Amino acid sequence: MANTSDPGAPPPGASSGSVPEQSARSSLRLEPLIISAPFGNYIQPDGTTPTVGTFTAARRGGRPAAAGRALLTVRYYRRLNAWVNRIGLRNPGIDGLHSGPGHNKSIDQSIVSIHGFSASDWSLLLDRIAQARPLAVELNISCPNVGETSWPRGLFADALATGVPVIVKLPPVRYRDLVADAASAGVGWFHACNTLPVAGGGMSGAPLKPLSLRVVEWLRTELGPQAGIIGGGGICAPADVAEYAAAGADRFAVGTFAMRPSAPFSEKWVYAIRSTAQDLVRDSATAP
Repeated sequence: MANTSDPGAPPPGASSGSVPEQSARSSLRLEPLIISAPFGNYIQPDGTTPTVGTFTAARRGGRPAAAGRALLTVRYYRRLNAWVNRIGLRNPGIDGLHSGPGHNKSIDQSIVSIHGFSASDWSLLLDRIAQARPLAVELNISCPNVGETSWPRGLFADALATGVPVIVKLPPVRYRDLVADAASAGVGWFHACNTLPVAGGGMSGAPLKPLSLRVVEWLRTELGPQAGIIGGGGICAPADVAEYAAAGADRFAVGTFAMRPSAPFSEKWVYAIRSTAQDLVRDSATAP
């Protein structure tokens, strides 16, 4: 297993050139705004790409347990404008991919997030992904509630061999070896970032934003213009989306901002952010 190291000096291979054309941002048709997992399981507004999952090889509590555990573990810290959770990837297992809550969007319009605890887990998950043919697969290697950030040798080549576009979701710290390994295999899309590991679990919200922005800037500098970058963490207003665009993000992701009772039934909460994301992506596409 390979583990990330402290992001001091740039890792070998991270700046050795642009990613291959088949993995470039132009080859994956994502909506400008992404709804991150687990919220994408239930909240799928028009004009967004949901991320469903995260799925593991075996069941981990199932969706009812996930909802109950979320209520028990999620804490909001008003002073920090931050959320902390210890949900721990509760899900029905990858074989429940097609039997989840009623989706507005089909699997081929969705990103499927997966996490393996062993090489055999990853092999089974990628086999199911090859069969399901989602819009993309997101390798969630960086959830802070399931242990260290690690991955088996050859994972990224195996993921690309499914023929499904691959996104690697990064942690906000100790990410450079992960990026170097994935990019050298030909992965062209990265999602910055997952929640921040803290004593109480994974922290999202405002404190995550400066860290995620730093990762987006580093990715754009190291991987060049052809890499696809999804920026997210602390987005709750159009100005936040614009900051991520200025840092180098191509697409934008919201997570705990969607955690509101009205979100599955109304799209008012997402109008302004979605519109800004659409405008920024359109302007970028038409820029000389």
